[in-house]
Amino acid sequence: MERSRVRLPAGPCAPPLNGIHVRTTSHRIAALGVLAIAVGGLTACGGGSSETVARVAGVDSISKATLDHWIPVEAIVLYNEKPTKPVPRGVIPDPPDYTACIAYLITNPQKVVQSGSKPTPGQLKVKCWQRYQELKVLTLNTLIGWDWTIGAGLALGIKVSDAEARQRLKEANKNLFPKNAEFTDYLRLTQQTFADMLFRSRVQLVEAKLVQKLTTMEKLLPKGLTAQQRQRALAQVQKALPPNKQWAQKTTCRTGYVTSACKQYRGRLSPGLPN
Repeated sequence: MERSRVRLPAGPCAPPLNGIHVRTTSHRIAALGVLAIAVGGLTACGGGSSETVARVAGVDSISKATLDHWIPVEAIVLYNEKPTKPVPRGVIPDPPDYTACIAYLITNPQKVVQSGSKPTPGQLKVKCWQRYQELKVLTLNTLIGWDWTIGAGLALGIKVSDAEARQRLKEANKNLFPKNAEFTDYLRLTQQTFADMLFRSRVQLVEAKLVQKLTTMEKLLPKGLTAQQRQRALAQVQKALPPNKQWAQKTTCRTGYVTSACKQYRGRLSPGLPN
């Protein structure tokens, strides 16, 4: 499932820092999408199971309730980056029976990769299950990526105040949602809350400060270095942040929730969040 999206808080995605993609997750809504939860607990949003599905050592843990909250958001934004009306029923896979999803695929056959005869309800249910699994992986990797960003900031002593996060969100909304009603509608249609958006701003401020911090460290390198010496010195600067492989070793995931960002991952992708 492709993630071509834009991120809501303003500003371009930051470049990779020593293998860490400081972004959102997106990876990944690049000027408009998902980023949320509360900095100390990745807990946001309603009831549900508090059981942990993933934990980043020294940073935070992610509950099943949090993941379940963000899967529908992910599905909605993948369907429409900035919806102006509710997405069709079935766009969000509905386990375990996938009744709405199957009905959606029946009425939207272009959404099904067909080969030969018309797919049966059983085949459509498998397709819906596959879509749900893809969404689960994408969403969990996004949540883990936010923890990695927060952890990278903590490693360099980077803090973001509530006032800073609110100001960034206010500035972003001036461009994206000139009217308050537009912002309210966006939250409702994407199933997000103001707290979610505020945390999005907080994470992206950490990203921006990471870039600024490393840029400052590079500028402090002695003048007159040869190209080789400068390259070695920059490598030392980059070591201030662990690469994705090291972050993956800090990330423990429960069985059934293992992605390429988890130390339990044994697939073909390189350790860490896929590009």
